[in-house]
Amino acid sequence: MTKVETEDGMGHGPIQLWPLWRRLKALFPVWSLIPSSFYTPGAWGYAGVDFVSGFRRNPSTLKTFDLLDGVDEAGFEALYALANLNARRQDQILRFVIICYLTAPLSILALMAELAGDSLLSFTRTHMWEVISLLVAVGLGPITYMMSQWRSRQIIGVLDLVRIERVQASARSIA
Repeated sequence: MTKVETEDGMGHGPIQLWPLWRRLKALFPVWSLIPSSFYTPGAWGYAGVDFVSGFRRNPSTLKTFDLLDGVDEAGFEALYALANLNARRQDQILRFVIICYLTAPLSILALMAELAGDSLLSFTRTHMWEVISLLVAVGLGPITYMMSQWRSRQIIGVLDLVRIERVQASARSIA
């Protein structure tokens, strides 16, 4: 169980939201998205109709449940709101990156190919490695932002699972 730091250190007052947010987002590193897509229960659950049971068994999900054990409802709701704000901002930057790194360059390239196709092909053949390097560099930006956006949505999904189980536990304690 993770003790949540409070304003006075004695268990009174609001949670320290930003340290909690930093600990939560550290459970979902962008760099691990591709490797984890081969071995986590959630990744293996992308077949069939049940996409949440495996997701619930992911190591990051289990660690999130441990992290949030002891966080009161107000603290949880603040964290949930922060995660949603982060995801909305991720969506905004992803759209911008897709337009700037993909849509605009591909449109310009298509126009150039239409107007000067032979010259463009000749330039590409002459400078093959430079062209490949540029395409890889331009492609990595959107891929990185897409992975980051995926992780931000994954955090919200895990927080949704926490909320569902908290509601269920609350209903059982009332009954």
